[in-house]
Formats: sequence, structure tokens, C-alpha cells
Amino acid sequence: MIVYGGLNCVDLRGKENHAEGANAPYACVEPLVPDVPDPHTLPFILANSGVQRHSGQYHAEPRRRWEEGDSARVAGFERIGELGRLGKKALVQGDWTRLGELMNESHALVEDLIGAGEANQILIDAALKAGALGAKLSGAGRGGTIIALHEDPEWMGLQLLAAGAERLIRLVPSPGLTVERI
Repeated sequence: MIVYGGLNCVDLRGKENHAEGANAPYACVEPLVPDVPDPHTLPFILANSGVQRHSGQYHAEPRRRWEEGDSARVAGFERIGELGRLGKKALVQGDWTRLGELMNESHALVEDLIGAGEANQILIDAALKAGALGAKLSGAGRGGTIIALHEDPEWMGLQLLAAGAERLIRLVPSPGLTVERI
């Protein structure tokens, strides 16, 4: 996403099997900055736990069960996709309360299906206890980064540092890769 820059919605529907159709895209990327009210003052803060891990070791078994058609996993991951699309709508509308609800539901599903990891859960719990409208994983889980939605991201960042976050990142859309001729 760093290459694209900005603020984007990535839609992976129908992209589960990368072997199908050599010319088929792996994902559709939709820029959202033009549609989001005041994208440079988004009410988000990302907090990194400092934990590093290889996500594949945690995702292999849940993916295998999903590929085998485990009905709970299939339904859960379909719902997560739906929540992402609903979240895009709430983001574009600036409906932070609704977006927070969707973030929390998404996190509960991920926790049930895969597990967030202790370091992430500590930060998510701290964010919610401090009044975040929503908090969830920002990556693959089991360590790494969470995202919290709060009207005062700087204040929320201080709460997350007090809860053990090692570093904070403000969500501010910026340009992606540019190519210049020399």
C-alpha cells in the first residue's frame, strides 16, 4: 500500500485462487482520499507492540480449514469482507460511531477465527477502556500493530504508550511512489 499512497480500499473478492486466469488482478485498489471528509485529520492512531513474528505460522491452520470448507470459517471470513465494505461506506460518510462498531465486530471475528495475540489484545483492550469507538488489528495478528478510532488520536496515543505500545503512527494519507525522468 505504500506504493499506492493515499488512503485506499483493497477489494479481494474473487481473488482467493491466484492460479486462476493469468491476467486476472489479485486485488482491486480504490483510492478514497477524494471521497473522505478532511482526510488529513482522520481520527485514527496506530500503535505498534514491538512484537515481530512470521504470520504464516499462525495462519496456515485457519487457512487450511477455510480451504476445506469449514462452514464457520467460511461464514466468518465472508462477514469480515462484508464489514470491510460497510466500513468503507462509514469512512466515506464520516460516520465514526458506525465505523467503530464495525471495527469492533471485525476484531471479535478475527479473534475467534485466528486469534489476535496477547500483545495486540492488550493494546486493543486499553484503547477501548480509554474510550476508543473502535479498535482492531491493523495487520496479520499475533503482535505488530493495532488501529484505534478516537476523536483525539494524540491523547489516545498517550494511553496506548502507557499500555505498552512501543511506537505510534498517525494515519495521514501521503503520496505514494512517484517516478521522475532525470
